[in-house]
Parts: sequence; C-alpha cells; structure tokens
Amino acid sequence: MAIEQLRVVPVAENYRLVRSLLSAQVMRGELELPVLPEVAARVVSVSASAEADAPSLARIITGDQALAAHVMRVATSAAYQPRSPIESLQHAISWLGMAEVSDIAFTVAVQGKLMNVPGQKNKVMRMWKSAVATGLWASAVAEHTRHAGEACYLSGLLHEIGKPVCLQAASEIARRSASPLIESELDSLIAEFHVEVGSQLAVAWKLPVSVATTIRWWREWANAPERKDECAIVYLAHHLAGHMLEGTGSLAAGALAQDPVAEHLGLSLAEVLALCAQADHVQALVDNF
Repeated sequence: MAIEQLRVVPVAENYRLVRSLLSAQVMRGELELPVLPEVAARVVSVSASAEADAPSLARIITGDQALAAHVMRVATSAAYQPRSPIESLQHAISWLGMAEVSDIAFTVAVQGKLMNVPGQKNKVMRMWKSAVATGLWASAVAEHTRHAGEACYLSGLLHEIGKPVCLQAASEIARRSASPLIESELDSLIAEFHVEVGSQLAVAWKLPVSVATTIRWWREWANAPERKDECAIVYLAHHLAGHMLEGTGSLAAGALAQDPVAEHLGLSLAEVLALCAQADHVQALVDNF
C-alpha cells in the first residue's frame, strides 16, 4: 500500500490564506476582540469622575487581590522614590496621586489581558514594553508642554493596542487553518491591520475620544482632524521610547529637536535634551511592569 503523501503548502500560500481570512474579519467588524477587564473600565471611569476620591479608587483596586498586589509592588518600587515605606493603597494614592495610581492600575489590569499569545511571548513582551514606555514618555512630554498628562499617558499606552490583538488573531487563524506563518509574515499582517483593529478596540472598550483619535492619527499628527497636540505628543513619545529601548538615546535629542513635531509643541533643543535626560528614570519605571 502506498504511503499517502502529505501536501506541503508553500509559505506564500499560507500567508495569502491567513491574510484573506483576517482581512474579512477586520473589514466586517467580526474580529473577536479582547474584553476590557472590568476593573480597568472602573478605574478609567472613577479617575475621570469629578467626584473621584482616594477611597473609591482604593476599593476598586482591592477588589482584585492580584491587581492590588501588583499595583503595590510597582508603587513601592525604588523607581517611584517613596520617602517612607508605603503600607496601603490609600497611602500610595496620597503619595503618588490618584492619576498616577490609576495609570498603574489600568496598565496592570490590561497587561494580563493582552500578554497571553501562545508561542509569541517575546514578541508580545516587546510590544508591551514599547507601549508602557510610550505612555510614560507621553506623560513627560505633556508635563513639558502643559497638557493633561493623565490623558496623554493613556493615549501613549494604547497607541498601538491593535498590534497584540492582530498578533493574537493572525496566530489563531494560522493555527486553525493549519497554515503556519514565519515571523516576517506575522509582522506584515500586524503592520497592515493594527490601526483599524486598534480603532475598533477603542470603540468596543469605550475609550476616551482622545485615545481613539491618537490610535488612528499619531503617525500623521500634522493631518489629524482633531486632538493634534495629543497626537503630536504621542508621536514624540513613541520615538523617545524607541530610542530608549534600542539603546540609541544619545542620538535622540538632536534628531528629535529637528523634527517638525518639536516646533509644533514649542520644545526647544534644551527642553528636548531635558526630556532625553529622563531616560534612566523612565526605563526603571518600565522595568517594574
């Protein structure tokens, strides 16, 4: 009896199949999107409320023991430089402020939802570090340009939120269709679809308008129909994060000071240099997550 020969599908054919299936889901709005953790949604809601206070935020966080422990670990780290031991969430809030603790809590809550892509741990980790770094740099740029740092942090953190979602979706389609992809093909699918997927996620998660606008327009901040300053801040933050994570921070100041974004935000070379000088501190904060 002849042994049945298994059909080996060429890699290019795999890519075309997975792209076709992914494109159809994205364009029809049928992509299965991750659900925003309830605690993250409540943190955003309470931090945006005019009636927000430290006890209400502490109650939300302590409702999830794992989240509370992680938030406390980050808040008490040397990177946040507490003057004395922080022994409770309310103490952390009074020391760091509601905005800072809200950012930490939201980041930790969302991190667990997006980090679980089987076989892609290193790629997702790189995406996540870039996201956190961009959020932190966005806050720093906002402080220099007198914008609302809390909103800019969230915009920076989520500016490429579509990437891990695309990675998850493409990996799952490839698995189900028995059409394995090489890394460069996954990267190509992510590059093609992550903006649209991120925009859909912003709607599904009911994120602030500033975040949704930034997701779609930060790369072309000069053409943004609204929230141009926030898009410009995230654009600059993204590049500061990239230089920091790639170890090319010494090149960042000169290049970024000559970018039109610096002029738009009213940042002088001295101010860009001052921003770049915060790299060690930002890296320490990133390493806590």
